[in-house]
Amino acid sequence: MSEFKEETRNEIEEKFEETEGIEKQEEIIEEISETVTEEVEEKIFKLMFPKGKDVRYVFTALASLLHEANLVISPEGLKLKSIDPSKVSLIVLEIPSTNLEEFQVPHEVKVGLIFDLIKNVAKRMKAREKVEFIIDGVKNRFYITIYSKKGREGGIYRKFGFPIISIAEEEIPEPSLTYPVRIKMNIDTFTDLVAAADEISDSISLIAKPDSLTIRAVGEGGRMLEAEYSRDDEVFYEFDVDEACEATYASEMILDFTRPMKQISETVTIEFSSNKPLRLTYEFSIGKVLFMLAPRVV
Repeated sequence: MSEFKEETRNEIEEKFEETEGIEKQEEIIEEISETVTEEVEEKIFKLMFPKGKDVRYVFTALASLLHEANLVISPEGLKLKSIDPSKVSLIVLEIPSTNLEEFQVPHEVKVGLIFDLIKNVAKRMKAREKVEFIIDGVKNRFYITIYSKKGREGGIYRKFGFPIISIAEEEIPEPSLTYPVRIKMNIDTFTDLVAAADEISDSISLIAKPDSLTIRAVGEGGRMLEAEYSRDDEVFYEFDVDEACEATYASEMILDFTRPMKQISETVTIEFSSNKPLRLTYEFSIGKVLFMLAPRVV
């Protein structure tokens, strides 16, 4: 689209050079101005999030594992798919455009961001504040504006700017795995269990049977945690286990990602199989995050 606009502007400028008469040239000048304005508008993208709380904790979770990544913003919404630097986890974020208060995105754009910088601003966001993302393709800048709960009408805002960086990322296919275990449970309970396990060991084992879920951690000096829940326990919203499975994962990575997400999610969906990647899905008011983690061989 940008190339088409550039050709159009060149054609207009050629007409201007070939045109005689002030009135006619003024018409051409106005046409050039309108064309340039359209080009600039097509390079300015705006997204308004209804709650600062969602933005704060999603980006805090992302920053716990990612140093930098590309946000892909299109008329359908905002997406991110990235592998952490250690290449053991995959994070997928999806926020549909229909869930935002404002969404001015004429075409797809890729925005490379440094998440450590974004995290420092995200922690300033309050639950009921509104947050606006602006991508300025002309200046190659990414802006975050934090408004009061009244939005722009409130007249009070804080604006932060960041450079858009170039990040070379390979095409990342999402693993098409079928899991025999799918359990949806209370996220507070899950977080507490992972935190307790992390105090004992850097690994956590998940053992699923058709009638129960057990979480186990074994540390040095005989230290151990084992918590077992029956499928009928109130902490579960869904409990589907087709076959007995056991797998072990890095507890710290799960905890670092889950702690911020529990601020905006009531549940976490756990899917795994013996010695296969763990898949955790966190749903929140405007979207969802999928977190996949490679197993540890024990």
